[in-house]
Amino acid sequence: MELHTFTYNAFSEQTYLLDHGNGEATVIDPGMSQLAEQQDFTNFCELKRLKPVQWLLTHAHLDHVLGAAWIHDRWGLSPSLHSLDRPTYDQAPRAASVYGVPMDALPTLGHPLDEQSIIQCGEESLEWRFTPGHAPGHVVFICHAKRWVVGGDVLFRGSVGRTDLPGCNPEELVSSIENQLFSLPDDYTIWPGHGPSTTVGEEKLSNPFVNGAGTGMMQR
Repeated sequence: MELHTFTYNAFSEQTYLLDHGNGEATVIDPGMSQLAEQQDFTNFCELKRLKPVQWLLTHAHLDHVLGAAWIHDRWGLSPSLHSLDRPTYDQAPRAASVYGVPMDALPTLGHPLDEQSIIQCGEESLEWRFTPGHAPGHVVFICHAKRWVVGGDVLFRGSVGRTDLPGCNPEELVSSIENQLFSLPDDYTIWPGHGPSTTVGEEKLSNPFVNGAGTGMMQR
């Protein structure tokens, strides 16, 4: 499996495409918001001869679902999302109007993630972990075989996800980072929803908001 990343939309959101190694792929958090970005994604799939067959969401804030209607129309896919983030998904078009961002009507959701703990991707699999705090139904996707995490907006390089939006909870975010991410080996790479990648060990050591020493600014 190979993970590819794309930076899209006005929020510089990270969209991911997971190559299963058999010609099929999983889309995670599609943020493409304009024709040029859609064409860029299509061209890449054609170049690599990949067919998206599965679509996952870490959470449903508008910058992570701006490409939702297009993915559905282009490949006939419906997103899998944790059921607790359904209200976030339903409110995304309203949030888009507040920000003045054009957004097509969202497609119907597929099977909720809470119905399965392991997600098959060709011959490999992903584990998802429940990581609320930035959004009520936020999850992260972990590939133990390749030692990486697609982490959405939980933990960034030197920062953490926002906790001032509807449905956010600072204490839950700290708990998610400590219990679900910092419990992973230090060499696991974290691919976040914005900005550059980092590692579990780097953030445990030096993240100013929450770290393994318990001295971060958000520590309880």
